[in-house]
Amino acid sequence: MVGMFFIQATQSSMAQKAGIEIGVGLMAFDYTEYDDNNIFLDGETGLIPGVIIKRKQSYQNLFTELVGQLYGNRIKYDGQTQDGVPTKTNSIAIIFDSHFKLGMRIAQRHEPYIGLGYRYWYRHILNGQDITGRAVSGLLEDYKWFYGILGYAANFAVNEDVSVGYDFRYTKMMSAKMDIDYLGFCGYDDAQVNLGNKSGARFSLPVKVKTRNHVLTVTPYYEIIDIGKSNTIALTRNGNLVDCDLDGYFDGALEPRSETRNVGIEVTWLW
Repeated sequence: MVGMFFIQATQSSMAQKAGIEIGVGLMAFDYTEYDDNNIFLDGETGLIPGVIIKRKQSYQNLFTELVGQLYGNRIKYDGQTQDGVPTKTNSIAIIFDSHFKLGMRIAQRHEPYIGLGYRYWYRHILNGQDITGRAVSGLLEDYKWFYGILGYAANFAVNEDVSVGYDFRYTKMMSAKMDIDYLGFCGYDDAQVNLGNKSGARFSLPVKVKTRNHVLTVTPYYEIIDIGKSNTIALTRNGNLVDCDLDGYFDGALEPRSETRNVGIEVTWLW
């Protein structure tokens, strides 16, 4: 009986705080691809709304956080055909991001942390026309990668109910891949390339307002995601090499390097 009481008391003192945080976000998405000479190839921009859920748990001076986010919208595509003719159309973007953080709280203010995340981007470039009026086929690409996290956050009280802070996060992409579906164009088989794993970052400025039982947090942020140039692959039709444009060479594909610079805001409510 004494031993059982000791274990229960220890567990109760360790698990101090837990909560669910839900909210919405709005992301100003800005994605650009470049060739090897840093010349613009194509890009996508637009506002993408989303939903956010977080599960937070504190254990004395340690804390964990599990985050899930889902964003989606139709945005603008500005690019060119394979022969360099400018084209504009729309793209459907769906972005799922989830990560887990483990950190330490120092003096109730400073929070260094590490973590692991996963990101998925569904990119459906819709059929369109180039500037000459010629029809241009769409394309479906699925980007996915894991990423490591190293971050540092701090919070400073303005008064008893309001605090402001900052959160800087370094990320390192891992095992990045892109699946390609040509949607029937030229009869190409589906393909996959290995993307270049690059570093990224995210900087945010959370403002927290306490109520009697809950906490409202408004968080503007700036996000950097770079993707390196992929390997080159041979395209096939029914498993066989193909020369769709009849130029005397078998067709191939690669994904050029890209830069994503997102500005956004999140509004969440801690229960």
